Amino acid sequence: MPLPRFKKMPEEKKEQILEAAAKEFAAHGYQNAVISNILERAGISKGAAYYYFEDKADLIATVIRRYWMDFLDEPTAQVDDFTAADFWQKLHALYLHPFDLIETQPWMLGFSKAVWNLPEEIRHGGPMGEVFSDAIEWVRGFVRRGLELGVIRDDLPEGMLINLIMALDHVHDEWLSDHWEEMGKIEFEAFTLTYVDFMQRALEQPGSDSKDMESGGMTS
Repeated sequence: MPLPRFKKMPEEKKEQILEAAAKEFAAHGYQNAVISNILERAGISKGAAYYYFEDKADLIATVIRRYWMDFLDEPTAQVDDFTAADFWQKLHALYLHPFDLIETQPWMLGFSKAVWNLPEEIRHGGPMGEVFSDAIEWVRGFVRRGLELGVIRDDLPEGMLINLIMALDHVHDEWLSDHWEEMGKIEFEAFTLTYVDFMQRALEQPGSDSKDMESGGMTS
């Protein structure tokens, strides 16, 4: 977690630091990014580097959490608002969000790649472990909402469904990282439609009344 001095900074200054950090990680990856360079770019003394973060893992976890909170604030991410009729449509809209984000902030692609390529010991331990736990909690809420609505299958354990979604998303993110430059918006939308359809076929309650996505739902 960021140190108290960072938490007390004005929001505008925090944003400058976190965006500068995202761009540094985007340009150089996690291993070669330098915290002092980030703070200098944000207009803060190099010597102040460790006044704000415990280490580089703490910094990248803070940046990820910042953009993760943006994601959670999206209307399409509010799982309590999902209904049986629009459940898979809203999931599709959620997976479309990265294209708009990277289109307006191109450096986010490089930052995403830096995150996808984090060493395993960083990805699953320390501050990043907390971010990972937050992601699991969102998926847990998604699964429970789907079970409540009767659109996600109830013949498999909840924990297995959560792990399945996390594993699918890991493969999805790695593949997208390698092929992003090949895609325009139309190709990305088609890819996302196919991917969410695949997820639905794996997760959907047998005998569900879901409609085909092109007419307002997904294929049953």
